[in-house]
Amino acid sequence: MMENIKIRLTEDIAKKIIGSKVNASDYLLRLNEIQPVTELKVRVVLRGRDVGKQQVKNSTFEIWKLVVNSWNYGISKDIIREMFKATKKYQNGKEADEAMKVLIEEWNSLQLGEIAWPFSQGDFDGFVQRINSEQTNGFIKDEKVKTAAVKYRRIKEINTVRNDFIETLIFEKNENITPTLNHRKGVDFFIDGISFDQKVAKSPTNEFKREFGENWRDIAIGQPQSVASYLYTYQDEGRFGADPRLLVVYLDEDVSVQQIREIVAKADLVNHHTIDFSFNHKNHGRKSYKVPCFVILLHNDKII
Repeated sequence: MMENIKIRLTEDIAKKIIGSKVNASDYLLRLNEIQPVTELKVRVVLRGRDVGKQQVKNSTFEIWKLVVNSWNYGISKDIIREMFKATKKYQNGKEADEAMKVLIEEWNSLQLGEIAWPFSQGDFDGFVQRINSEQTNGFIKDEKVKTAAVKYRRIKEINTVRNDFIETLIFEKNENITPTLNHRKGVDFFIDGISFDQKVAKSPTNEFKREFGENWRDIAIGQPQSVASYLYTYQDEGRFGADPRLLVVYLDEDVSVQQIREIVAKADLVNHHTIDFSFNHKNHGRKSYKVPCFVILLHNDKII
């Protein structure tokens, strides 16, 4: 059963959202200015660089109990959203236009060609073996590996900027999103009180492309829920999850910042898809699942 922070907050979820004792103390001080937090112990710093500032004197155990016991979804969500705006991730997202411009200019100055993965993640060994099997001398092989390594690092860097940008756009699009202040595995946002893990996929899966052939792009854009179904069905068992997800799926690798902005602006982040899928577990056989999911497809087609 999915927990809803509009109804109740557990200490574990509080830590997933707020992240640290420092953040929790800041949150409680902000909350106390709006509605008194019973049993909150506060003192004013009298000397040093923080003179005049308030400090929470409760123990770590007490702080997290106060966060849970004083939780007010509407007020708490707004406070956490304001705190998120001060994070490095949010600032990086706001500065993505300029950062992407610099990264693309550097890519072109290095004459790296098309922005595309030189090898699959986790397949560096296989890539090197394929290079070694070529009928060329060792120096040429070395240069190919060096270039591929540089391309891989730079694409990872480009994607980090784009992912922060996307997360910022998503945050700003829906006022009912509660972000997490420190990323914890499995949770990126709470949308209308329900936790969603943002997952980025480089494609709708090879299985999807094989199934729909030449029309796979049109099918994907017209039926994003089908893309989600394939991504859940053909996920790696070692990282299996039947949790609510916000899927960001690339249909094209070289999607510009402006195109991403337009796509997210038109995305529906209020009404989720309900995905029915089955997964063939190695040890437990095939099981069926039903999960809420949002899907954002990134591509270069004209946005209608």
